[in-house]
Amino acid sequence: MKLNRLSDVEMEMMQTIWGLAAPVTVAQLLAVFDESKGWKNSTISTMLERIIAKGFLRKEMKGKVNYYSTVATLEDYRKQEGRNILASLYGGSVKNFMAALAGDDGMTNADVMELQEWFSSNIGRDGDIK
Repeated sequence: MKLNRLSDVEMEMMQTIWGLAAPVTVAQLLAVFDESKGWKNSTISTMLERIIAKGFLRKEMKGKVNYYSTVATLEDYRKQEGRNILASLYGGSVKNFMAALAGDDGMTNADVMELQEWFSSNIGRDGDIK
């Protein structure tokens, strides 16, 4: 699944939607975002249409109410964004990415041990990641 990149505000809305029991309505989102951001119905509806166009949601009308369901999970998006960052900033090199994280006290010994444990438990007999 190829997803388009979400803006920070779209990501905030998607995190809210992922956190709610889907499908969600504009009224449910209005209850969250009107209080915290002062957004109106039209702002939320416009944002939802943009997120639909980016492939994250689908809309289904039941009666007079639109219901918005997720198409992609947060994990799907994280994986894709991780691959994009790796490709664009580190030439696809995990080693270069890890070196950037480790430099300038970016990783603690506990972080390194956690990664070692993860690799140990996720590498199969053939040497590939499970």
